Amino acid sequence: MLTRSEVKKHSNRKSCWVIINNTVYDITDFVDSHPGGSGILLKYAGRDATEAFKPLHRADTLEKYLTADQNLGHVLIEDHDTSKNIESTSPTITSKKVKLSSTISIADFEYAASQNLPLSSFAFLKTGAEDEYAVNWNRNSWKVIRLRPRVLRPIDRIDISHTIFGNKFSAPFFICPAGGAKVANPGGDVCLTKAAGKHDILHWVCNNAGFNVEEMANARVPEQTTYWQIYAMADLAITEREVKHAISLGYKGFALTVDAIWAGKRERDVRAGLSETEVDGNDEEEDEDDDFSKGPSVKRPPVYPHFNWSAAVKWLQGLTDLPIAIKGIQCWEDAALCMHYGVHPWLSNHGGRQLDGAPSAADTLVSIRKNCPEVFDRCEVIVDGGITRGSDIVKAIAFGARAVGLGRGFLFSLVFGERGVSKAIRMLKHEIETTMALLGVSSLDQLNPSYVDASSLDYAFARAHL
Repeated sequence: MLTRSEVKKHSNRKSCWVIINNTVYDITDFVDSHPGGSGILLKYAGRDATEAFKPLHRADTLEKYLTADQNLGHVLIEDHDTSKNIESTSPTITSKKVKLSSTISIADFEYAASQNLPLSSFAFLKTGAEDEYAVNWNRNSWKVIRLRPRVLRPIDRIDISHTIFGNKFSAPFFICPAGGAKVANPGGDVCLTKAAGKHDILHWVCNNAGFNVEEMANARVPEQTTYWQIYAMADLAITEREVKHAISLGYKGFALTVDAIWAGKRERDVRAGLSETEVDGNDEEEDEDDDFSKGPSVKRPPVYPHFNWSAAVKWLQGLTDLPIAIKGIQCWEDAALCMHYGVHPWLSNHGGRQLDGAPSAADTLVSIRKNCPEVFDRCEVIVDGGITRGSDIVKAIAFGARAVGLGRGFLFSLVFGERGVSKAIRMLKHEIETTMALLGVSSLDQLNPSYVDASSLDYAFARAHL
């Protein structure tokens, strides 16, 4: 066994050892190929990196990227060693932590996450691209759309059950595929699946989940339906095996994410991570991998950049005859192409994390209704981005959306584990029911564009960006 004193001697690029889960690894040959850059590895050279490693990586990551020879064995816990506990470099939270009992809205969960999580963790979840105009407009665009209630309509009960891709759920909203759930809570994506199963809503499982596909499938309750997100990796054979494996595990629908062939410039995330990636003496050796060009904290392998519409859809339909959505549609013309190719448009700008200035899903939804309304008859239109209220969900359904996804809202609620996610689901259901009752409708199929008014959308966008 190795002592911590021995490990500390290997704390540079030429000889870089780290401790993870009380095991010592020689990562010297991996430093320059680490997807997150060399800085974060050198930050922990000769030290315990467990706390930084666990929230961002699956349990099998070490076995996947390191060889058996790089595992140097266990570290010896010495009686006099005051660093028995995992070394923490996370910022100390001095403010009073928010309790679950004090949350009554999705916005409350965001505030709780800002107080209860380390700065770098919250920054990853919150960040948008560049100046975050797209993030803010995602939320504000739903607020600009007005509701048009009908009165003197008897309401005995409200039915918010809904079908998505032919499968019935208790509500028209779902948990979006969103990376970094383990940043919010060690239980991560598994907590999301369990809460979704408990309340019979859809969890569209993230391809970049902190658990492997089997672990996510095993977290389901009996008869629970989940869908799977696809990133087409540079080596398409890997993705093909992944999709076929997901089908064998009972996933009933798929979404190909197409708006992330290039990493967006997420400055809030980069700024928060600068202190973690800085290495003593680096200021004098500024390399070509400048801090401003760094990508998101949670990494994925390179995606396949050569698809066009015909090739992508042919490839997908050659893998499965289950329903397929194209996630990342940002204009009505591309929604019309989805209709043409027999797939479903998922209106999304990646939570505003890719292209600042991109249209919100609300913008694109209204544009489809105006320019190509037949899309709603031939496709199931999905939307996400900026949803914080049940009334936002009702507005989307009224304009013709089939399902509405929330990513950040559920990640923020995950700060409280499965209980937090369950409470967020109950909140949204209650808000949908209240909105529908006050609109004068008792079931989702009664909603139509006459219940909403988006005439101020363009004017509000112009004012918001002056």
